Amino acid sequence: MATVSPRTAEDILTRDGLFGDSAAIEARNLARYRLGLSLLGARDSRHAPVLHALALAGDDQLLPVLADPVLRNAFEDDTACLENGAFTASALGGYLADDAWQLPADGTGPCESLMRTPARPWPGNGAAWVWTGLRAPVSQQAMAERLRELCRNSFEPDSQTEPYDATPEMVEALRQGADLLTSLLPQIGPSVLRHVSLIGFSDGESADGPLQSLSGGDPLPSAILMSPGRLADPWTTAETLLHEAAHLKLFDVLRSCSLVEDGTAQVPIPWRQSSWSFIRVLVALHFYAHMTVFQSAARAAAPELIARYGPPPADEVIDEPTPGSPAAALGTHRTVLERLTYLAEQALSAGHGQVTPEGRRFVHWLLDGIEHCEPGVRSLVQVPLPATANPATANPSAEPASADGVLVRNEPVLVRELPDQRQLLVLLPDQARFHWLDAHTWTVYALCEGVTPTSLAERYRRTVHGVMGEDAARTITSRCLDLLLAAGLVSWADGPGALGDTP
Repeated sequence: MATVSPRTAEDILTRDGLFGDSAAIEARNLARYRLGLSLLGARDSRHAPVLHALALAGDDQLLPVLADPVLRNAFEDDTACLENGAFTASALGGYLADDAWQLPADGTGPCESLMRTPARPWPGNGAAWVWTGLRAPVSQQAMAERLRELCRNSFEPDSQTEPYDATPEMVEALRQGADLLTSLLPQIGPSVLRHVSLIGFSDGESADGPLQSLSGGDPLPSAILMSPGRLADPWTTAETLLHEAAHLKLFDVLRSCSLVEDGTAQVPIPWRQSSWSFIRVLVALHFYAHMTVFQSAARAAAPELIARYGPPPADEVIDEPTPGSPAAALGTHRTVLERLTYLAEQALSAGHGQVTPEGRRFVHWLLDGIEHCEPGVRSLVQVPLPATANPATANPSAEPASADGVLVRNEPVLVRELPDQRQLLVLLPDQARFHWLDAHTWTVYALCEGVTPTSLAERYRRTVHGVMGEDAARTITSRCLDLLLAAGLVSWADGPGALGDTP
């Protein structure tokens, strides 16, 4: 019988440099913030000084600012306006230019400083803070009102407009839930909690009915809102924190990689009456994978943990299928494992152009982790074999079009190197789009200056370490060049040989 090992599963789910390592995810987001701030400063002369100052600030000052719900929302809105050609002035710059605001010296973010009572429920695992009531002075009313608005927009119209003022007892219950989560999952727990900034409590109406819990993407960044009922016992609190904090972690992951190509494609969900997009499928799969590890660890919880927090739920806790859905009628998809395997099948069976190669690796990464808690889970995921490629169109080692042309890098660009992660972040100011280049593509990009594709492949082969054949070099450079051309980072010179093929 295969060995169940939640610790091995944790190790897999927290070590992957792209999807699991929270420190690496944070470093990529900081790089993105710095380039974005530099571009905003170049486009908004009025607020340029404060935007450029923040871009040059240390990580300990930049992170509390861009983890703040209001300021991160403003940053994402600004970058979206830049990308869509609708930028006029920086909303973020407007907040930063407020005379009453200064870079935090103690790690306290702007909205956190508006709370009546400072409350950090897990100070050893991140800088999250609890909504304990606003006390905004006149000079910071705009910030306070925007925070209220972001919270209000998370609920249905005419629902509660802002979270309750948490009591010390509620903060303590939240702390106990976080302690249980990090004790039960000493790697996953701290990893997800560091992606949380705000925790608020509300009984507002969500789109799916009375609020249980929700986590914010761009509309309410880095935030969790939950019903006070989720504090009923530490196990419920811990599960809720894992659920929503895992979502926030994945939101941060998605800032530096693309898992889905077709954002419009829909997937039928048997336990719901509506279909989901592929990105929602992957978000749910990510949570169910972490919940599987949580449940496995709960079944093996140490006696001292049970003595301290009480016994875990006897039955698996999962929401019921929506009335009227196929699963409700047939009695299926009522367990985490059933739903997880279904979602993995849908993602891995997706047609060409729907889920990216990174998205497929993401699914396999999750399955690798789950296998150590649910041995044999891979055998439950039924995925059809890929269609046989058409020999007339399949030629992986073919060189790109215009093989006799000369390649050049497009300028100007803003770049940020992350050598530890073997990634380069490139931002084209006229497009305002961030491009993440892996080590292979970064190398090819660096070599694209007055070269033909033929000589590019040979230069790549000489640049990389180790022995590489000519066919392999052509295949890699062709793939990377296709990506660079599509992104607009390189282009063909005016004519073949226009710049010469420099040695």
